Amino acid sequence: MPKFLFYTGTAFCLFLALSSAAVAVRDLDSGASAFMAIGAGAATREAWAIVVALFASLAVSSIFLRMAALVAARNLFAAFVAIFAVAASVASLVGVVMLEARMLRQHDAALYEVHLAAVLTLGWFVSTTLLAMRPYFRVQASRILSMLVFLPLPIFAMIIGQELFVGASHAPLPATSPALIVYFAVMAVLFFSIAVHCVRHRYLFLEMTNLRELLDSRVDPASRAARRSIGGVAFDS
Repeated sequence: MPKFLFYTGTAFCLFLALSSAAVAVRDLDSGASAFMAIGAGAATREAWAIVVALFASLAVSSIFLRMAALVAARNLFAAFVAIFAVAASVASLVGVVMLEARMLRQHDAALYEVHLAAVLTLGWFVSTTLLAMRPYFRVQASRILSMLVFLPLPIFAMIIGQELFVGASHAPLPATSPALIVYFAVMAVLFFSIAVHCVRHRYLFLEMTNLRELLDSRVDPASRAARRSIGGVAFDS
């Protein structure tokens, strides 16, 4: 994995953690969600925010794809599910930001409804991506982090259930609720932990991965002790 892409993805993970924490605190204080394409603000700044969101999605998705590649030698099904979830999350985010770019120039109620559905789809796939990464976190990270990845999907299912059965929110964003605040708080903790994990275990992302070393258990103990083997660290059972 290129160093520039790794450090950029790690920085954006930390940025997402801070942004999620800020949204959770703002929703807790004001009780209303904000949307960058509505209200006061410079159109140029909002357009740059959309561009940053696109670059952030590419950088963070590269981190998750590297994790999926590392776990493929141990659990191929989990790796395929992770790749699908990451691809769906990026595609959903691209759809959301394209809608936001359109809404900057045209305020249409129909676009607001479509944006709400796109945001819910994005949240679902992001939550699925974190759950699909659990086989990697169970091996490499702490038990706390491997348990935290279970939380986003059921919490977001509660948000969708509220939209369907309790009361529809005013588009283009879901209604502020305790479940939404907890969801952003959990996402802040998760992305901060992922950023810390990437920094602590950066050799897993930067060093070359030899698939034969990951799969072959017949490795000379002397050579394993002499050099740090990714397979010996991550995948020996």
